[in-house]
Amino acid sequence: MAITPEQKELARHRFNRAEETLKESIDALARQSVSLSINRAYYSVFYAMKAFLAIVDKDSSKHTGVVSLFNQYFIKTGIVSEISLKPIQSLMDLRHEGDYQDFAKTTEEEAAGAIESAKMMIETLQRIPERLLEDNI
Repeated sequence: MAITPEQKELARHRFNRAEETLKESIDALARQSVSLSINRAYYSVFYAMKAFLAIVDKDSSKHTGVVSLFNQYFIKTGIVSEISLKPIQSLMDLRHEGDYQDFAKTTEEEAAGAIESAKMMIETLQRIPERLLEDNI
């Protein structure tokens, strides 16, 4: 699979955005902004998944579509064997609850767990795009 320079640039941009967003999540929790922290933890993983999709020239305008494509092209194929859909879906559900449900009661513990989950996924994922990009230069 040949990866264009534009795909490489987009993938790197999206992954940098993922890392920045994870930092925002950590900062938000330090300010005790629980819902924002969870939101940013989820989006850090979302941007990382979109970085991977840029490599295979795929995208979706819907969050569920991004998750589905990431699963199809990277989890099911074994390229990203260290991550399953369950933690991604948990982050998505927690973010959805905090963003859309009136009187949502998310806790600092849930936010800290969301950050740890996002950190683990980002750390795992950050090694793979560079390898894929390097293999196709």
